[in-house]
Amino acid sequence: MVSMRCRNCGDTLQEFLRVVDDGEQAYVAEHKPRHTRLGSYYRCGREGCRRYQRLGDHNDGGSFPEPDE
Repeated sequence: MVSMRCRNCGDTLQEFLRVVDDGEQAYVAEHKPRHTRLGSYYRCGREGCRRYQRLGDHNDGGSFPEPDE
């Protein structure tokens, strides 16, 4: 875990976890093709937040889509 500012959480410090889920890794690879080192992307650990971002650059990220229910 690492603490980073989360734009989706009001630009507050949140704990981020490394993106390890295969589906999430595929989503990041599709939407961030210039950055192929997927180990550099983390997702916000706050419940309900869908934000992912690159370690060291809180502006380089996005949000995972809502899960299908």
